[in-house]
Parts: sequence; C-alpha cells; structure tokens
Amino acid sequence: MTGTTTPVRPMTRGRAALRIHRLEYPFPAVYACHVLWGACFAMTSPGQLLAVPVLVTLLANLLGIISQNPLNAALDVRADTSTQGKGDIADATRLLGPRTAFRWAAAEMTLALGLSAAVSVWLARPAVVIGVALAIVLHLLYNLEPVRLKSRGYANPAYFGLTFALLPCVSTYSAIRPDIPVPVWLVFAGLAVLLFGRSLWWSIPDRTGDAVAGDRPPAVRHGARVALLVACAGTATALALIGWGLLWLYGPAWALLGVAACGAFLVDKLGLLRGISDENLPDETSMRRRSLSLVLAADLLLVVIPVILVIAR
Repeated sequence: MTGTTTPVRPMTRGRAALRIHRLEYPFPAVYACHVLWGACFAMTSPGQLLAVPVLVTLLANLLGIISQNPLNAALDVRADTSTQGKGDIADATRLLGPRTAFRWAAAEMTLALGLSAAVSVWLARPAVVIGVALAIVLHLLYNLEPVRLKSRGYANPAYFGLTFALLPCVSTYSAIRPDIPVPVWLVFAGLAVLLFGRSLWWSIPDRTGDAVAGDRPPAVRHGARVALLVACAGTATALALIGWGLLWLYGPAWALLGVAACGAFLVDKLGLLRGISDENLPDETSMRRRSLSLVLAADLLLVVIPVILVIAR
C-alpha cells in the first residue's frame, strides 16, 4: 500500500495556497456536493437553486468547509511532515507561513458567518446561520487546544460528519424551506454517518504522523485495522439510513441506485482489510486519486437524484 512515488513539482505560492486549502482533485467538486445536498433535497423547482439567498447560503457553507483546511495546515505541520503523501502540505505551509494560513482561515470563517447571518435575517430563518456558526465553532474545537477534537478518538471522525455533511445540509435546506421532514432527516443523518466512515478511513494514512505529533485519533489509539473495521461498519450504517430515507422519498428504484453508488466505496475499503496493518498503511495521494473518485461519483449522484425527480414532475 505504501511506496507510491509521485513526481515532484515546484511549490509556487499559488500551488501552496491551493494545497493548504485542499483544493486539489477531487475536493472542490466534493465540497460543492456537500453544500448542494441540502438545497437539492429542499427544492421544488430547479430555479430555486438560483435564488440570491440560496446562492449566498451555498457560498457561505462552502467557505465554512474550506476555512478549516488552512487552520489545520498551520497547526499540523509536524504531523504532515511525517505522513507519506502529505509532506507537500507542510512544505506549502512553511512557504506561505503559518500566520498567513491563520489569517486566511479567520477571514474565510468571518465571511461565511457574515453571509449566512445576512440570509438568516433576510429570510427570518435562524437555521441558516446556526448551521454555519456551529460548524465554525467545531472547526476551532477540532484544531485548537485544550479541546482539540482531532486527538480525541472517535470525536475526530464525528466532527467531519457534522461539519462536512449534517450542518451544511441543514443550513442550505433552510435557505429554501423552513421545515425538514422525517425522511430528509434520515438522509441527512445517513450522510453524516457516511462522512464519519469516510473521514475515519481517510485518517488512517496519518497514523504515523499523528503519533509523532502526539495526537490520538482512532488509528493511533486502536490501530489501523480496527479503525478501518469501524469505518466500514459506519459506512454500512450510513447506507441503511440513506436507503431508508430515499425509499421513503422517492421509491425503491432510486433508493437502490443511491445505496449502490455509495456502497461502491465500502466494497473498495473491504478489499483493504486483508493487507492493512500499522506497518502497511495506505498512501494519501493514491487514496485520493483512486478511492475518492468513487466518493465523488456517489456524491454527485445524490445531488442529481432530487434534481432529476423535480424536473420530471
């Protein structure tokens, strides 16, 4: 699993800015899906996605998601230096300077909060800004001492489920509709658990670097194999919740399609169980290029399904 060699490219300031924001393939498209989920499940006509308050809410949540990355890069230079596939994040942070990364994170969080607050006042729907504000608070708690959720076992992947799925879904849904029915809550809960499983899997290559830096996420506390087993179990639970919600909303055919698309990631991860160990960790770069393409395909499908059904009505 380890040992993948990637070509060395010169680290310009522009490339460094993209890297500390995690804007390499396929993350920009994945982030866009995360903020679109809520709005797409709320809309009753495609034109609602182009309404000004909805577009502003989508931008606010996108900034809220992205803003965590430079903050994390500034604080995790030591861990990234010791993690195969992440050394260039540490290089990018050193080139730009941690202070610059902190300033970008603060500016992006402030803008996200301001935009979502404006929409909340405009529409008289507090959930729009509450979703963004809670995500920003969790970003700080994840990265900063004395709490530092990153180091607190399964609170680490739970943080990603909340801030990259559930809270953006609630915020962007609320920009279109004030009510969230039970089947939509099931889908949103499933997406949160899905991100729990994905982020737990995604943190496994960081095991060595996190241990060097003194952090204690699940892969450090319990080992890479246990972390992968829990990630797979979480993903299976997520598939059940998403399938239940889609079945309730759209019927069995669409539910099966959504579950099958999201389930491809689980099948791929089950294939790693045979060889993974604390000494044989997957490489972040190869994981991003291979497995995250499956993630992107599933995320896009969950955006497309409600859009197709609204258009077909």
